[in-house]
Amino acid sequence: MNVKVHLIVTLIATVQMAVSAPAQEIKAEHICTIERQYPNDGDCYGNLLFQFHSQNQHPEGDFHGVSVADLRSGKTLAFTYLGFNPNFHNSSITFARRKKSIFDPFPLLIASENYAPNEYYKIHVYRVRRRGGSYSFENVRTIDMPSPDSLGILYPHAVPDEDGRHIWIEGYSADKAKTVFLLFDNPEVFPVKPGREPGMTGVPIRRFEIPRKNVTDQAYCIRKGKFYQVVGVKREAWLRIIDIESGTLEREVLFNDYGLPYEPEAVFFWRGRLCVSFSANGKAEVYTVDLL
Repeated sequence: MNVKVHLIVTLIATVQMAVSAPAQEIKAEHICTIERQYPNDGDCYGNLLFQFHSQNQHPEGDFHGVSVADLRSGKTLAFTYLGFNPNFHNSSITFARRKKSIFDPFPLLIASENYAPNEYYKIHVYRVRRRGGSYSFENVRTIDMPSPDSLGILYPHAVPDEDGRHIWIEGYSADKAKTVFLLFDNPEVFPVKPGREPGMTGVPIRRFEIPRKNVTDQAYCIRKGKFYQVVGVKREAWLRIIDIESGTLEREVLFNDYGLPYEPEAVFFWRGRLCVSFSANGKAEVYTVDLL
């Protein structure tokens, strides 16, 4: 084969490979392993990851609480038992947009509790204290939400809106075919003025739905007008990006294509980068996930 023909054949083969090779949609990088067992949803503040832990088969004991871990090393700094079983999946925990006091080291922390799964729904609000190497959680308010049945959803969990004045509740539709997002007014957990406690109305001011994957909804967070949702288990796990203004699913990425472990449990932003905490062999494996 002469040089000219060889170059042409090589060029054609290169073009064919470029066309057939699937486009890379994310770049994932392992950050740390957190040893604490049974990780669920979590959120970070500074370099600290606050992650809920629960084991549904054990209604009592040391499983239902929050660990505090350093994302730079994976070292667990503390674990606190919160005193309730979040039940099943969607045991959300996320930071609000404000602090109870300007002197507090952390914003208020919001956790969801639902039972059976639709008997009741509560949103617990905690003030996080730190003294030396210990952490404590003071329940400053419990919001009794309408029952999930009356809202037409299953397994609800709460995330504060970016504006600090509303709260989003996500859950399955009753037939489990849709993922439902409900926006509520007056979510703030803290009196706006002394003696005045803002109420939570039982009527959502907005509702939209997207088709649901036939796998478990795990967690979601909000960033710059988008929901970043993780769903799935070992056989099939996804990152889904939803535009909040239009209520439409913009993008999906199958984690399995990138060799990521087991099931996604938490999604949050750390140092401006999207992060996902996966459960693998009972531990939390935390990755940055950069969208390409």
